[in-house]
This record gives sequence, structure tokens and C-alpha cells, in this order.
Amino acid sequence: MKRFQSLVFLGIFSLISIIPYTGNAESTILNQEENLWLKSRNNTIVVYPEKNFPPYSYQNSSGTPQGLSIDYIELIGQKVGAKIEYLPARSRSQIIDDVKQNKKGDVVTSLTDTKEREEFLYFTDIYITIPAVIVVRKDLDKGSTLTINDLTGKKVAIGKDYAVEEFIRTNNPRVVIESVVDDESGLQQVVLGEVDAAIMDITSLSFYLSKQVLNSVKVVGNTGFEYKLAFAVPKDKQILQSIIDKGLQQISTNDRQIITDKWVAIPNEAETRSPFMSYIYDNSNTVILYVLLCFIIIVLLIKRRRGFFLPKYKRKINEVSELQEEIAELEDASRGLMEELKDVKNLEADIKEKIKNIDG
Repeated sequence: MKRFQSLVFLGIFSLISIIPYTGNAESTILNQEENLWLKSRNNTIVVYPEKNFPPYSYQNSSGTPQGLSIDYIELIGQKVGAKIEYLPARSRSQIIDDVKQNKKGDVVTSLTDTKEREEFLYFTDIYITIPAVIVVRKDLDKGSTLTINDLTGKKVAIGKDYAVEEFIRTNNPRVVIESVVDDESGLQQVVLGEVDAAIMDITSLSFYLSKQVLNSVKVVGNTGFEYKLAFAVPKDKQILQSIIDKGLQQISTNDRQIITDKWVAIPNEAETRSPFMSYIYDNSNTVILYVLLCFIIIVLLIKRRRGFFLPKYKRKINEVSELQEEIAELEDASRGLMEELKDVKNLEADIKEKIKNIDG
């Protein structure tokens, strides 16, 4: 019995010894200063999650942060041996205000480096690049490709504190920018006709189209601006910039592709179709069969109608032919009568001439 207990204990100890423990262990990819900094914070990195910036950072139905940027920061936490905690989700502009006021958050997700932001933030390496596009309502699309120069004097919805706003103000200050809380609000204004267009990244647009949230909009052009998303840390936490970059460098190409495939889908023709056209494409085999069946029925109906009316047409043709023959006969008889009438007139003239001679 004691031998059995000893074997069990040895087995449990061996199992525990092979399980990696990273809670307080120093990361081998970080230097001593970086490990000490994490240790001073209980190996915890506090993240500012965005409330509604899909597919990068947003809340699911239970209020839990999720998205491409969230997957990245979680994986970075695993690589550097840190636990990731999240503050309550807020809008982009609210998060920027919190950072400026030195709130307790450590990392802002899904930001593009700008001159204005560099005044109070340090940026990590870029982990994804996405173009910003021009979106209009489908029924207002004139079929031409637009640039930001075509938006002069137009009302255009752009998310408040989104990096593309600075780009538009610099490259075409005559665009009338309508600041909105997020991309979804911008799309809603486009649909309602409150603005002429919206500018947003193409991946966020794809997210809303795939969820059938808004499907009456269409991409009509590229702005020339790209969202180069990175993580950002407050100026007083510059060491965390290095920690996150080292974690990013440890993420393999395969893992990056897995995250991208999970969240990123570029909108194509299928994603900008109406619900009716989506049904047509999704059920193409059934639709083709139905159309073919309708075609066969129409052909049969035409043949049947031809079979019904053809005898009537033949009878009418025969009647017309008979009438034409009777008319020809009447014309011949008429010519004969005219000849006889002519002969009678000639005879009448001869008789009158003879009578005249006798009287003379």
C-alpha cells in the first residue's frame, strides 16, 4: 500500500513539474529591467479596450472584450509571461481623454501613429495595415470611382479621434467632416441620408456587411490613407513599449495568419449585395433549375398555342386563296364584257352611218 502511495505521489509531482508556470517566473525574452517592471506590477498589463471598433476591439453580448487586437495582446501576454486585464470598454475619444489624464491603463489597442498622438503616446511595431475607403449609399452611387478630392464641400462622417481625420483635414480641408462616435454611427448616417459619405477602414465595413447590420452601402473609392495599427503606451511607461514589441516578435507568421483569417475579411461583390441577390447567389443551383423549368414550360405553352391556332391560320389562308381566285375570274369576266361592249358600240356606229347614207 505504501509503495502504491509513493508511486502516486511521484506521478503527481512529475506531472506538476512539467506544467509551465509563468505567473511569477521571469520571461526569458525580456531583459532584467523589463522583468522587474512587470514584477512590480504583479506581472499584469492593464488594457484599454474599445467599446465598438470591430473587428479589432469590441464587446460581445456578455460584455467581454474581443477582436483581432484583443487576440494579439492576449498572445503577447503569454509570450512575455504577463496576465492581461481589461478596464471597462469605452469609445476611442474617451480612451484618449483617459490617457491624457494619466488614468491607470497601460495599453491602448488598435491605434495608428500620428503627430498629435506622439505628444502623449509611444507606439509599438505595426501588427496590421488596412486601407481606409469611401462609402456611400448604393442608390446614390453614380458608378464612378471617387477620391478625397471628389468630396470637396461634401458632408463626410468620420469616427471622432480616428487617424484618418487628420489625413483628410491635411489633404482636402474643404471636406465637411461630421465627427461620429464610431464607424457604425457613420454608416447609419449614410443610410439615413444625413451625410454624403463615410470614411472607414475596409475591414470594419466588411464586419458590418457580414453581420447584415447595414447592407445598403457601397465602397466607391480609396482615400489613399492606410490604418497602420499598433499598440500604444503612455509616455511614462515607455518600457512597456519594448516589452510589447518583444512579445510581438515572438508571434509566428502562422499564428498571425490564424488571427487575420479569424477576423479579417475584405468585402467583395457578395458582401455588398442586397438580401435578394444574396439569396440568388447562395441558392444558385436551385435558382438555375427553377429558371430552366420555367423556360421548358414557356416553350411547351408556345408549342401548344401554335398547335391550337395553326389550323385556323390554314383555313384563313385557304379562304384568302379562294377569294383571290374568284377575284381573278371576275376580272377576266369584266374584261370580256368590256370587249363585248366595245363591239356593240362599234356596231351601233356602223348602223348610224348606214342610216345617214340612206337619208342622203
